Order: sequence, then structure tokens, then C-alpha cells
Amino acid sequence: MFRRFFRWILRTVLIVVVLVAIVAISEHISHRVQPNSVLSVELDGTVVERASSSVLGLISKNETALNTLRNAIDKGAKDPKIVGLEIKVLNPEMELAQAQEIVALIKSFKSHGKWTEAYLETAGESGLGNTPFIVASAADEVSLMPQGDLNLMGVQLRELFLRGTLDWVGITPNFASAGQYKSAANMFMDKDYTPAQKEEDEGLAGSLYDQIVAAMGTERNLSPDTIKSLIDRAPINADDGLKARLVDRLEYEDQFTERVKNHGGSFHKEVDYTDYAREGLFYNLSGDQIAVIYGDGEIQRGGEGFDPFSGPDTTAMTSDDMTEAFKSARENDDVRAVILRVNSPGGSLLASELIDREVQLTAKKKPVVVSMSGYAASGGYLISIPAAKIIAEPGTITGSIGVLGGKFNVSPAMQKIYANTDAVSHGANVGMFDMWTDFTPAQYKQFQDEIARDYHYFLTLVADGRHISVEQADAVAQGRVWTGEQAIKLKLVDSLGGLDEAMAAAKGLARLAPDQPVGIIELPEQPGLLQSLSKGKVTALFTRRPAVQFVEPVIELIHAALSGHAIFSAAYCPVVPML
Repeated sequence: MFRRFFRWILRTVLIVVVLVAIVAISEHISHRVQPNSVLSVELDGTVVERASSSVLGLISKNETALNTLRNAIDKGAKDPKIVGLEIKVLNPEMELAQAQEIVALIKSFKSHGKWTEAYLETAGESGLGNTPFIVASAADEVSLMPQGDLNLMGVQLRELFLRGTLDWVGITPNFASAGQYKSAANMFMDKDYTPAQKEEDEGLAGSLYDQIVAAMGTERNLSPDTIKSLIDRAPINADDGLKARLVDRLEYEDQFTERVKNHGGSFHKEVDYTDYAREGLFYNLSGDQIAVIYGDGEIQRGGEGFDPFSGPDTTAMTSDDMTEAFKSARENDDVRAVILRVNSPGGSLLASELIDREVQLTAKKKPVVVSMSGYAASGGYLISIPAAKIIAEPGTITGSIGVLGGKFNVSPAMQKIYANTDAVSHGANVGMFDMWTDFTPAQYKQFQDEIARDYHYFLTLVADGRHISVEQADAVAQGRVWTGEQAIKLKLVDSLGGLDEAMAAAKGLARLAPDQPVGIIELPEQPGLLQSLSKGKVTALFTRRPAVQFVEPVIELIHAALSGHAIFSAAYCPVVPML
């Protein structure tokens, strides 16, 4: 009996070993790259921070995952079998900070003595095309489809004001804010710009415009004045773009591909970057590791948050998920440092504070470095404060250190359609949270005091984390939004760069050699297909369009104000630059 059981165990172990060996050999063959190959990158759809890591995860081809792109280009730069990089810029949607990070990746690849070619289908179709052009222009040569356009028309910040509409409908906004530039509620309270909001938007748009002009001029070897003149002439057709030296040649995608395959007179096999970036079976099983925790989307309290306006298959940044992620990284002895990758305009103040507490606890045990992507504003900035080092791209939208909150009174609107409501109440403030009454003067004063206390708490966090006085923090706060380029001058961030720079900083703080290989753990863990379907997330498989992006702040704030609590306190930034 014992011998039979032992033989069964032995056979099972042998079968498992053989299967693992077969998988390992298959992976080795599938990952084998021929000498003289070219890495092929296609940028299309929404640029997201992170791809699905599960074999059973929901997959959307109409997106570009920055983590996959970064892994492939960094790996290809060091691979002697990869001699070149082709970037097909088809129809990507990205923030300026994300474009700047991709440009840095391309430049890093070129610094290893390798050639790069870019194909641009069009830079903007019925919209602005600055970011696709900036990415393509980082290559050695840029090709444009003969019928493509160059919509390099500058930067616009457009605000929406709904006070007149609310008055007409009969909805009364009851809002308070701390910080003269904390303007998220202005869309409900005002009918036009306030002086402070206008000043803020002018400063932000000016900084983004200057960065775009500088990037285009540097990559195309044209003076800033020339670029500004071309911007004022745009949209520019393909022929005029070629004459203006904005592109190097006009050709179709098939012509571009054929030319790249025969670059320099020799044949180059194309290697798809998504396949090339995929790691092997035994990758990162042991040894020193760095955890990358993605804080992506609107900040919400609890778990299973869902943010359908942030792109395909995305969830909000929930306090439960982030708590679990930081606890996992904190208690894993192999994790030497943590990188918090933030791409969030903020959200619930309470949820932001819960996440901030986890960052604080982790920072006491091991180094934490923040890498800011497109947005790290308001609550997104709050959760970044405890880090040993904060790194942002020049185009990152950050700051917005302020608090707002309020509710809507919908009772007058309901009366217009002959609906009425009444209540029996015991307790002076029992109706303070409902959506059927305005604040009483005493309730509004109490609510303003609460907002002021939250703001002061925010300032103390900034002062402690950035090693400045509360007065100094207040001077650069007031709810004002800054670009990363502006923020570094105000000591709100430590340096400029992307996740590669954050990785170098994390290694340094963890006392690891710059060239020491480390495993990467990405958190929070992502759900598989069945789990996603059970939560209804499959309905989110669409690409965020500019029109949706423009109204997203309105939807987010209305959602918060009309949630089950009716009243809310938020650290949220509504600024959406059109690039």
C-alpha cells in the first residue's frame, strides 16, 4: 500500500517536472530574438498606466500600457540583438506627462547607439495633436501619411459653468471651499470665471504651452519663434509640414514598414513590443524586489470602486485596495523599496487620508518614492506627501492643495414638476445631509469650519512632508494647480522624470547598486476575467474621447454631491487641459 502511494507520488512529481520543462522550453523558443531585429511599437488608443497582468484578464487592444512599453524599450535598449526601434503613432490619447515619459524612453534607447524611426498617421483628427507629434518627433526620422494633418494648435483650458442652468432647473448648490484657487465647485456656483480661477488657468496653460513649444523645437531642431509661428498657422497639411521640416518624409504605413525592415540595406525582423516585454515563467521568484503600487483613477473609500471615465477596464483608486497593496509590500521582506505611481486628480478626502496613513506606515519601514504621471493633484498629491522623494514629469498636473465640499438642494426643481416632499425631524441638524434643503446659516458655518479644519490638516501634512512651515505651505497651496515644472520651483516635488528615475531613486535609498537587477512586484493585484465579469466591469471597454474627458469633472462632482450621503468633503482637481 505504501509502495503504491510512493510510486503514485513519484509519477506525479515527474509529470509536473516534465510539464514545467516543456513550458520553459516553449517560452525560451517563443522569446528568442534573432540578431539584427527591430523592436516594433504601436501607439493606439488610450495610454494607460498598467496592462492586465493576468492570463485570464480582460484584454483591450485599443490601449497602450505604459508599463509594458517601458519594459520593452528598456529591455530592447540593452539587448544586442535589437538594433532599432520603430514607433507607429496611430491614434493615441495621452496626457503631456505621459508623452514626455515616452519621449524619454525613446531617447534612452537612442543613447545606446541604436536607430529609431517613427510613423505618424496624423497628429490630431478634428482635435489637437500636440502629444502624438511630440512622441513621434523624438525619433531620428518622422514619416507622416500623405493625407495626414499636423494639428499643432497650442493649449486650451475650457471651463464649464452651470449656475445659470441650475437656477433655471431649480437646483440650489450649497458649496464651501478652502483655498482661493480651489475652483472645482465654481462650475456650480458661478456663471463665469472668477479672477483667481482665471489666473490659475492662465498660469497652467502658459506652462504647458511653453513645454510643448520647447519639446517640438528641440526634437525638430527649430527655434521657439518658428514653432510658435507654425502653431498659429495650424492645422498644417502634410505637404506644408514637410516643407516646414516638421516631418522628414511622406509615406503610407506599408511603405514605412517595408523601409524599416530594410533599414541600412540589411533585413530586420520585426519584434512586437508586447510579446517582447512578456517575462518568462521563472522571472522574479526570489531576491531583492521593488514594489510598484499603482494609484490610478478617482480616489474612493472602500473597495470595488469603478471609474468608467478613466479608460478601458479601469477601476478607481480605492482605500481598501491601496491598504492591502501597501500592507503586502510592507510585510514582504524581499521588497526593499516601494514606488507609488500616482495618476489621480483626487477624490474622497477620507479615502485619501486612509491611503496616506498606509504610505506613512510603509515609509517608516522601507523607502517610498512617488512617481507622478499625468495627474497627482489634490488627494493625489496628499497621498504622495509621506514619500522620501517625489518625482514628477514637467507636464504633470499637481498641487491643488485645498478642500471643497457641499450638496445640492433639488427640492425647488421637484416642485416645478409638481412633486413635493416633507419630513418629521428630531434633532437640529438631522436634515443637514439631505438633498431636499439648503444649509441653515448655522449649518453652513459649521460646514465651513469643517472644511477649514480639513484644509489646515492638509497644510500640516505638506509642511511636515516637504520640510517647510505651514505658512510656506499655505502660500503655494490655496487649491492652486501647478505643472511639475512649476512645482519643483515651489519645492512641492524633488525632481523631474518618469518611473525609470523613480526606480533609480528607490534603489539608491534602498542601498542597492544602480545596475543591480531587481524583481518588480506590481500592486494592487488585478482581477481575472470571471471576477471582472461578476462585477460588471466588462461594460467599461471603451476609449475615453475628448468630449467625455471634458465633462468628466462635472460627472465626478455631481456623482459625489448626489451620492447616498448628499454632502461630501473632497480633495479633487477638475482641470482638464486640451492638448
